[in-house]
Amino acid sequence: MIGVRLLEINMQKRSILAVTGIRSDYDILSSVFAEIKKRESLSLKLIVTGAHLSKAHGYTLNEIKKDGLSIIAQIESLLSADTLSSRVKSLAIQLQSLVDVISNAKPDLLLVLGDREEAINVALAGSYLNIPVVHFCGGDRVIGNVDDNIRHAVTKLAHIHFPSNEDSAKRIASLGEQSFRIYNVGNPGLDRLLQTPTIPLSEVWSNFGFDVGDEEKYIVIIQHVISSESDFGYEQMLITLSAVKELGVKAVVVYPNSDAGSQGLINAIDEFKSTPNIFMIKNIPRLEFVNILRSAACLVGNSSAGILEAPILKLPVVNIGNRQKGRLHAENVQFVSHDVMAIKAAISKALYDSDYKKIVQNCENPYGNGYSSKTIVDILESIQIDEKLLVKDITF
Repeated sequence: MIGVRLLEINMQKRSILAVTGIRSDYDILSSVFAEIKKRESLSLKLIVTGAHLSKAHGYTLNEIKKDGLSIIAQIESLLSADTLSSRVKSLAIQLQSLVDVISNAKPDLLLVLGDREEAINVALAGSYLNIPVVHFCGGDRVIGNVDDNIRHAVTKLAHIHFPSNEDSAKRIASLGEQSFRIYNVGNPGLDRLLQTPTIPLSEVWSNFGFDVGDEEKYIVIIQHVISSESDFGYEQMLITLSAVKELGVKAVVVYPNSDAGSQGLINAIDEFKSTPNIFMIKNIPRLEFVNILRSAACLVGNSSAGILEAPILKLPVVNIGNRQKGRLHAENVQFVSHDVMAIKAAISKALYDSDYKKIVQNCENPYGNGYSSKTIVDILESIQIDEKLLVKDITF
């Protein structure tokens, strides 16, 4: 009877429960999810929470549903207040519900990415519930934001690490993590970037009501506030948009994420609604977003897309302010301060300097080549879930 029972257990699929709270982490992990779905030995369920369920941030739950993934819970946790304390309170609300869902689901592995509320909450829940936590994109170094502290804290709680580059893998090891837990596989967000089909831009512009000519240069603006500067989001976005207005180049502005202080950025964006060369949208679906980036002349702001994804598209980036400062990057990125003249000069260089454009065209992406998802899922499928994996030890 014991032999029969063991056989039945071995025939069961390994269950994976992933948590996503914002469009950026879903975009990076979506290729991993698609690869998991292909495997007969694995089953995938999702918990959707945070900004995905917020109409103010584009209600991106609908984009996840289009991918046909199994969603077992929608946890509404995002408070509408725009303060630092509200983000902590949202975190607490989310954690309580996450524990209930995870306890009932009893997955074999928990998957989470990055440095936001979902990451620390999943890592805490997994640690206390004795469920291995798989953490993506740990080890990165970003100056001036609470996300950096959260990311490293998640590393110390997680059981399996998938850093996106060699520097981050070394940083994880230096935090005392055992080498058998660390797999430097690259950024899986690049996989879907390469796999996204091409559609005519004229179709994209028509859908959004944007007036951009076929041969016309345009830039994309994605700017967020950071926790240490949450009171200055309005002024910072005002500076960026003033520079773009003065340049006269067409610009597509995507609304910021749900961090404290983001309402100030939105207020600044709203002041430019009548500016002829500036178009704005709360959220761009992945298909349209990738196609817009592919043909853009420059990405402006401080989005991680400029660091992680833009190099593989050979897209120039103007990164404004302290967000992403100190992060591993390719030669396609210019770092500038919140200054109108500096921003205008950097954008002009990206658009018109032929020597700089050649440098960008020859840059290499330190975050991989866009073929990491299969390697990741091979590991998830084969890794031994035992006491060695669950019982963490420090290497010093």
